[in-house]
Amino acid sequence: MRVNHTYGRGGALACLAAYDVHHAKVFGRTEPRTGIDPFMALVAQVMSQEPYASAKRVFWIVDNGSSHRGKKAAERWLPPSPTRCRSTPRCTPPG
Repeated sequence: MRVNHTYGRGGALACLAAYDVHHAKVFGRTEPRTGIDPFMALVAQVMSQEPYASAKRVFWIVDNGSSHRGKKAAERWLPPSPTRCRSTPRCTPPG
């Protein structure tokens, strides 16, 4: 038996957040949906503030969401951003 399903968010917002482990600071925003534009807005929000705006390098460790995974995602960061983006593995081997 095949059951069709349509996913509806019902007005739920997406919560995007960044955490600075060095300064114990949380950045966050809510958006109507996830994707490239909301994620890049979070990056812009963080990178427009000191000390990130003048840093030589800023490292972002992100999950494997499609808005920040792969070569095209990496190209969106360059230039002028001094960021380096690393994605978590899609799966972690047992052990």
